[in-house]
Amino acid sequence: MFVKFGIPILKRRGFEEMPFQAPWFGRNNLGDYTYELCRLNERQHLEIITTEISKGDLWIKIFLNIFELKPELNSLEQLKGLPIIQFYLPPNSLTEMRLRIHGIKVIPLFNTVKHKIKSFYTKRGLERRVKNLQRLIESDLNDIDSFIKRWYELHKPMVTNWEGKKIDDNLTGK
Repeated sequence: MFVKFGIPILKRRGFEEMPFQAPWFGRNNLGDYTYELCRLNERQHLEIITTEISKGDLWIKIFLNIFELKPELNSLEQLKGLPIIQFYLPPNSLTEMRLRIHGIKVIPLFNTVKHKIKSFYTKRGLERRVKNLQRLIESDLNDIDSFIKRWYELHKPMVTNWEGKKIDDNLTGK
């Protein structure tokens, strides 16, 4: 479902497969699925969307993180072949936001809308739950900029080099 509907939406929104060395885009070593996409925004910040779909799990986990790279990039191609691991390790991972879970503005007293297949008891019920999840993911990915706006309300982009290593704020003049 995510490959058929989610990835084309993100590509229409300007995201593309990560150019880094050995990014995940499909089945990983554990038999789960991971899709890593990114884009440069108008501020020349690197926006990374990572989607994880675990075997036997009812969740589709979509994560967003944004970085300010120094020196600035002209295109994503400049990152081709560079290691990606630092972008997923602390302190970089501390600003990662999971869509529909992190960054909500109110305390969820009851079940909130999530990227999860809710309980079902019949095959038809499963089909209905999958269709509802598909619509929610399509809606959220079509409106990805609202999640990005919320990310900026909660976080400030980590300043890193092209390999994801944090650059001291004193060196950048900030």
